Amino acid sequence: MPDKDYTPEYTLDDLLNELPISLAYEEDTNNAKLLSLYADGMQDTLTLLQKINDWRDLDNAEGAALDMIGDDRGVYRNGADDDFYRFEIKTKQLQRVTDGTYNSLIKLVCDALDAKYSDVNVRPMYESTGEPDAVEITNIPGHYINDERKEQLLYDRLQGVLDAGIRLANVEFIKEFNLQHTIGLCAQDYELDVAVMKGGK
Repeated sequence: MPDKDYTPEYTLDDLLNELPISLAYEEDTNNAKLLSLYADGMQDTLTLLQKINDWRDLDNAEGAALDMIGDDRGVYRNGADDDFYRFEIKTKQLQRVTDGTYNSLIKLVCDALDAKYSDVNVRPMYESTGEPDAVEITNIPGHYINDERKEQLLYDRLQGVLDAGIRLANVEFIKEFNLQHTIGLCAQDYELDVAVMKGGK
């Protein structure tokens, strides 16, 4: 994770301005040299504290710092890379605050993928197949997810928050493909949307 630029709350000039006017505060004075040591140490300490705070953020943490966040939440790495492990932790957190309502299912999907709420639909299966105790989640843009393991994990998390007896019949990801079609000497590019379904077991 690259270090963020950090602007300290206090600089040497700020400290020098706090000195009474009767004291010398020019750059080469003993007062300025002494306060410079204090300002540098304070800046280093504040920068370190800011870095520690940044690494406690799930979106920024890597390696051992990410392991600590996962351990705190009862999610263990088991050999996963940082990107997938971060997704495991995030979806587990979201699963714990999801109550199984349609809106909360949409929230889980969209917050896990950083997607727009308006992109995702949840509907009961009785509208399409007549099955009374099943739901499907459709129209999830595929560009929000780049890993089949994440698709499966998201499916499992969603199934895990539904009430007993309710089946998650389908989760539909819309994948976009660029195709080229040639007629005679003319080639034309166009996009094709394909629904990839992950069905219930």
